[in-house]
Amino acid sequence: MTEEISCPYCETKCKTKEELSTHIDRIHHGKGLLEGDTRKY
Repeated sequence: MTEEISCPYCETKCKTKEELSTHIDRIHHGKGLLEGDTRKY
């Protein structure tokens, strides 16, 4: 079972860091926390 990653801004659960970054970009504020660079997370 894969562990989901929770969005730091809401309760959304994402399957990958890339998916989380895309979610943040689209929903929360233009460029996301990760900006596509998963090394920061």
